[in-house]
Amino acid sequence: MPKTILIVDDEEIVVDITKRKLTQEGFFVIGVNDGEMAIQALNQGLVDLILLDVEMPKMNGYTFMNERKKIPGAENIPVIVLTAYDSMEPIFRRNNVQAYLTKPLQFQEVLDKVNEIIGVS
Repeated sequence: MPKTILIVDDEEIVVDITKRKLTQEGFFVIGVNDGEMAIQALNQGLVDLILLDVEMPKMNGYTFMNERKKIPGAENIPVIVLTAYDSMEPIFRRNNVQAYLTKPLQFQEVLDKVNEIIGVS
């Protein structure tokens, strides 16, 4: 059974391209455009990894990180933060983020981090 990745980013093109490429690599991918939708996705099923944007409408990445702790087991899901703000790395490191990638994303870098953290089953 393929590993499930939840992509949370308000830029639809980022979600679409990353989802397509990760699917081609053998992952099952759920793409959502804000933190509220991501919380709903976490409540509905098993997720092996979260790719998380920081700046989003409705619920940003910081709030999402706090809200996911309220979902049993979700605090243990690895997170890779995707952001244009490289100065935010220390904040996310304190929240047990496994990796921090700066936009614009290079897909090979994303894939390398994903495989390093969860690999393909």
